[in-house]
Amino acid sequence: MKRGKRFSLLAVALAVCLLFSGCTDSKELTEIIPVVGVGIDDAGDDLTKLTLQLGYVGNSSEKDKAKSEALIYEKTGKNIFNMFRDYARESSHKLFIGHNQCIIFGKEAASKGIKDQLDLFLRDHEGRIDVSILVSDSTANEILTTKSEMSPMSALDITQLLKNQQATSESIDVDLLEFLSKLEKKTTCPVASLIKINKETSTPRLELSGLAVFKNDKMVGELDKDKSRGYLWAMNKVKSGTVDVQSESGRASLEICSSSSSLNPSVQEDGTISVPITVKTELGIRELAGFENEDPSDIEKELQEAAIERIKGRVLSCFQATQSYQADIYGIGTLISQMQPDKWKDIQENWDDLYSKITPEINAEVTIKDSGKILRS
Repeated sequence: MKRGKRFSLLAVALAVCLLFSGCTDSKELTEIIPVVGVGIDDAGDDLTKLTLQLGYVGNSSEKDKAKSEALIYEKTGKNIFNMFRDYARESSHKLFIGHNQCIIFGKEAASKGIKDQLDLFLRDHEGRIDVSILVSDSTANEILTTKSEMSPMSALDITQLLKNQQATSESIDVDLLEFLSKLEKKTTCPVASLIKINKETSTPRLELSGLAVFKNDKMVGELDKDKSRGYLWAMNKVKSGTVDVQSESGRASLEICSSSSSLNPSVQEDGTISVPITVKTELGIRELAGFENEDPSDIEKELQEAAIERIKGRVLSCFQATQSYQADIYGIGTLISQMQPDKWKDIQENWDDLYSKITPEINAEVTIKDSGKILRS
């Protein structure tokens, strides 16, 4: 048989096989209901409260109903896996977590430890390792059961908030893989976005409100938006945002056009730990008030100096806050262990104490890139 004909017959055979076969573990859409948000709260007496926000699967009338309210499933027990399984006894649909957007922990649950609860989501073959990890300033149940002004499904709002944070650089989207990988390191402490409900508006509004600081798998403290920006600056993760400055001559709102930073810790010969942090930022003037009758070059110099102090202040205040928690969120110990393994052996046992006594060397370089369409107000 000729080679070309043999190839054609093989192709036809494969096509027939694919046509009459299917995945043995595939599930019909009518048999599953997607989980879009997971909430975990402490319920006392070694119990956990599980809150699931679910997507609608059904006819058009049910989908229209989804536009006005979210499906919520709540359960309390000791084992999260069993609570997931219990849903099968109460519904004709099977839960599917492959579309889950976020795992939210209530503050009390986070302070008691979250590693065990995350184990299920890491092992489940349907689960995603890029699902976002957050901590509520109250309870996870409150976050998932609140209908925000943007959407009845708060989990989808959270996804958009985390994407939008790049415009402010005051929080960060930490996923399951990144969080657990930091837990595996001996000294690096994870962070996660803090989320709260602003109840002062006519309709409740979800807001990112900084970062939760973990030591091992327990939440030990919080960083507000300013300190969170300081962390992102030190970690070279500032993408955009504004720097508001005030001087004797006036005030200005400066846009971050670009930013880069470096952190290069080392152990000196005398045993002291050096942590130089350098931040280089290009800023653009977007709003200016005051500075009457000043020369543009003088205004630029004044804004540069004010911005430098602002940046250094935020980086330092964040570093000092983490020192009070003895939580190395920067991975300084990990970097030293990689670059100076011999010296690391001598200090690793006392790392928490040594970290709390470091005096970082913070240097900021600011360039005013442009002043907009006008030079002065």
